[in-house]
Order: sequence, then structure tokens, then C-alpha cells
Amino acid sequence: MKKFAILITGFIILFLLTGCTTTKRFKSATYKAQDNSLVDMELFDYSLTAAGSETPGKNLWDLSAGAQTQLIQILNTRYPDNEQFTGALNHEYMVDGAIPAFDYTNMDLGMVFTISKLRDYSVLNDGSGRFTPADRIEYLKFSLEIPGHYNLYFTKWNRYVTEYGEIEIADVSFTRSLELDAEGPVKEKTDITGKGTISRDEKQEIRSRYLKLNGSISDTRIEIEEEGTREIDLSGNVIADVSMEFAGFPERLTIPLFSGDDQEGLNGPTITALKHMDVLVPRMEDAPDTIKAVLELDYVYRHVQSGWKTYQEWDDQVEYYTGTVKKEIPLFTKKDYLPSFYCIGTEHTQKRAMKIRTGAGKEYPLRFKDYSDASRFFEWLIGLPDQGVDPGSDNPIKVGNDTLLFLGKPLTLDQVANEVDLKVMPVY
Repeated sequence: MKKFAILITGFIILFLLTGCTTTKRFKSATYKAQDNSLVDMELFDYSLTAAGSETPGKNLWDLSAGAQTQLIQILNTRYPDNEQFTGALNHEYMVDGAIPAFDYTNMDLGMVFTISKLRDYSVLNDGSGRFTPADRIEYLKFSLEIPGHYNLYFTKWNRYVTEYGEIEIADVSFTRSLELDAEGPVKEKTDITGKGTISRDEKQEIRSRYLKLNGSISDTRIEIEEEGTREIDLSGNVIADVSMEFAGFPERLTIPLFSGDDQEGLNGPTITALKHMDVLVPRMEDAPDTIKAVLELDYVYRHVQSGWKTYQEWDDQVEYYTGTVKKEIPLFTKKDYLPSFYCIGTEHTQKRAMKIRTGAGKEYPLRFKDYSDASRFFEWLIGLPDQGVDPGSDNPIKVGNDTLLFLGKPLTLDQVANEVDLKVMPVY
């Protein structure tokens, strides 16, 4: 019986040796409940820029080497002053032919999302507490949705390919041995003695692939999914770069063509012609000061109830919690997505801006693509009475076939001389 008992003991020890391994995910795991207070998410930062359409003008640096040399020689003759010469080098010059349409409705939006988990060290030794240093966010899926009444749509982004990560679970070689020494009677007048050694070699080479980042996009919604694994917590920042398109509304901009002598004359710039450029801008009816979106986060929280004092996870008793966070967040403001157009007019009692009537009889608001064009045009306009023309003249001011309008009537030199509130103003 003694020999039988020794053999049974040996088998038990051998079972324990072969059954214990460090590659387990956890000691035990249970799902506890839903708790929406364990994880939070915010839009930390954003940047909204135009999608990069080409401007209709070109400067010195767009020309060939030979053309640059010729232009520099011309500018050196025309602007002997160093400051004027340097400024002229960066001027934009109109290209021959039709001016291409410019689209302000396409935007590139870069967003930085911050995911954080609750760290309440006051409940560290509380058996019912839901925080230990070994806790981590094991899985999350979040979405950003734009309400349909904004007429704003996602068009593309940088998450078309699923990104996977790989970790090495174990790469360990070790030997466990057990020496057995048995001595005792089995039958009468028979003595049994024995000695043996039981050993086990183990080599672990285990890798695991996990979902590092995945996502999908539709017209009004983007969705991003992440999966954590051992020692990888999903707290941190996630960057998403998307392209967006506003519902468009056509506008016409005026491009003044200035002569090259505007720096020499005493009367300011001289305009030789006006060209027009058709553009698309975001639809302005009821444009809100702030565009808002709905941010929603679903997560799985891995709480280590016991075993968190060791770094390895195979001895952890794990409790899983799920949660949802849903909130309305500001995405960007009106000044971020409206183009910086300028006009000329007054704001004395209400905003009133000039218009232009073409030779074909069509009327458009007089709007400029930037402050530089608007201010130089305004300088030319207020300098007209000093060019030897009778200030009281009722003749309308024209540039080529285009007539300037103000308050519903053709603008005259008398109005320019007496309207003290005229100034350059932003359109939006």
C-alpha cells in the first residue's frame, strides 16, 4: 500500500507540474454590470483647413528660371527702393485666360480625441471598489455623427486600412524536476526500495494579434474601433483626419488688375481692368456660430479584483464592466469654415456694401478674395477725386464695362468724396 500511495502522490505532483502555466489570460473572469462612469472621452483639439484648391494667381517662385530673371530685372528698374522691390517679389500676378472656379466648400478636418479612465485611489483597498493599478480599458468603439440639418458631409478619411498589432505572449524555456524516494514493505519478508526523478521541460513561444485600429465612414458618421491586450491600455489620444464637404452656394469675386506703376504715382494704385471669379462657399442660411456633433463611446473595462499586486496577468481575478458615454460636443466655429472675403461699404446704421453691374446688365456684390485686393481697390477708389476730375461730377464710376453701385444706384465721385464712413469690411 505504501508503494501505491507513493505512485499516486507522484502522479498528483506531475499533474500539478504540467497543469500550471503562465500563459493563461487570467485566473478567473466574470461579467459584473454596466457602469457608465469608468471611462470618459473628449475632443481635445481640432484643425480645419481648406482642401487646397489652387489660387488663380502666380508669383515669382512659380516661374521658370529664365522668366524669374527677366521679372527681377523689370522689378529692379521699376522699384529701385529695397523695401518696395522686396514687396513686389511676393506679389501675385494674374495668368492669361479664364480664371478657374475656386471651391471653399471642401475642408480637411484633423481631430484629436482623448480617452481617459477613472483613477480613484481612495478605493484601492476597498473590496467593492472598481479601481486597481492593473485595470485597463480592454475594448472601445466610438463614433462621431453630424446632425443632418447642417448639410455637412464626410467624404473621405485616413482609416481605410485596418491596423493590427502583435505581441509576444511567451518565449520561456525552463525545467521542473521532482525526486521521489520510496522505501517500505509490500509483502511479508519483502523489502522495496526505489529512487526516481520526474522532470518536465517547457518552452513557450506564443504570439497574439489584436485589433489596433479599425473604422468605417458614411456621409454623416465616422466610427473607430480599438482592442487592447495584456499590458496595453486604450487610454490616450486617437487622431482622425477626415475630409468634409458643405452644401455649396455660388458667389462671384472681383479680381482687380493693377498697373505696375502703383508704387510710383502720387495718386495711389491704378486699376486697368476687373476680372471675375466664380466660387462655391458654404451655404449661409441660418449658419450657426458653432457646428456641433454627437460623440458616442462604448467600452469594455477590465477590472482586476485580486492578483493586481503582480505584473503578470495569469493570476488575476478579472471583473468586466461595460459602459456607454454619449454627449454633444462643439466641433468647430463659424469663423473656422467661412472664407475670409472682404467688401467695401459702411456700417453706420446697418451693414451696406457696394455692388457691381457688368456690361451685360447683371449685378453682383462687390467682394474680394482677400484683404490685400480690397484695400488696394479702396485706395484707388478714394484717390479718384484727386486725379483732376470734378468731385461734384455725377458720372458713374466705371472700370471698363463694369459700373460700381452703392445703395442701389451708380456710385459717383461726389459720393466717394462725401461718404466718410466708407471702409473695407469683412463679408461674413
